[in-house]
Amino acid sequence: GALIDLDLFGVKEDGPIRVELYRLHHDRSLSALSQAGSRLNLLECGCGGSPEMELLKLCSSYTGVDSSDAGLQTARSAFAGVKIPHEFRAADVCALPFEDGAFDAAYSAQMIYHLEDPSAQEAALSELLRVVRPGGVVVIITANPRPFAFPLRLARRLAADTPLFGALLNRLRPKPFLPYKPMPIGWVRRQLERGGPVEVMAGGIPSTSFYQKVTEFKGMGKLLWSCVRWLDVNYPKLSAYLGNYVILSCKKPQQSPRAPRPSAA
Repeated sequence: GALIDLDLFGVKEDGPIRVELYRLHHDRSLSALSQAGSRLNLLECGCGGSPEMELLKLCSSYTGVDSSDAGLQTARSAFAGVKIPHEFRAADVCALPFEDGAFDAAYSAQMIYHLEDPSAQEAALSELLRVVRPGGVVVIITANPRPFAFPLRLARRLAADTPLFGALLNRLRPKPFLPYKPMPIGWVRRQLERGGPVEVMAGGIPSTSFYQKVTEFKGMGKLLWSCVRWLDVNYPKLSAYLGNYVILSCKKPQQSPRAPRPSAA
């Protein structure tokens, strides 16, 4: 009967580095979306109970989609004072109830990896590309299952993705609140490249556990956070592969490529 988002993913300690990086990642997403224009008819998929209010800076209209009725009810409450046209709809991201090219841009954060079947993730990414017009933008924020700066997490994901061993581990471990199946960055990129060129940037180097448990105010934690900031600010593309979260943006061409004509018999 209660939302658990803050318990699972909320930050226990705010500090200047966290605040700076939070703003940096939002600005990267907004910059990518703004390639489609400054007054967007925008779709957010997987908005849950905490729709991304920062997106409204770019919106002429907003549509939020999620499979959770409880989440959508909370999202509607959050939008009570919003003046721009908006709506929230319960829908399956793998079969969106919108026409081709209905939106200028689509945004989805921390959602795609909760679809446990890779074929469902492929369908969802295809749907996001379908409902965005030529010249529009799709922005995805997802987890990186190969965070090279975090070898323990990297080893755990490699083990989980090993067919027989992974199945055994899934039986032994406690069942998570949500399915979790992050696909490699290259795989996600290839799905999005069906719509156009893709740019990859860091969306967060630390893991959720690091965010919640490592202080940035003293000792080794202060040093680690300073290193995280330096990497994220100066090497955003490299940091995407080193860290735990990544932003991928796809800019669709103004005209979809024409299918080749069949050769004459």
